[in-house]
Amino acid sequence: MQKFVNYRLRLVVVGDISRHLQASSAMRALVHESNRSDHVWFVPDVDTLDSRLKAMS
Repeated sequence: MQKFVNYRLRLVVVGDISRHLQASSAMRALVHESNRSDHVWFVPDVDTLDSRLKAMS
């Protein structure tokens, strides 16, 4: 993920990761902080990604 940020590329992880979020507070913190930025996003589905992209423009 850091390489994407360093090279100013965007990375989106699409899928349900709720099981992993429940198991790890560190993962929850990572996802929360990542979703606040414009470089790395974790979204549950393509519709959510579409909404976030539309909100940016």
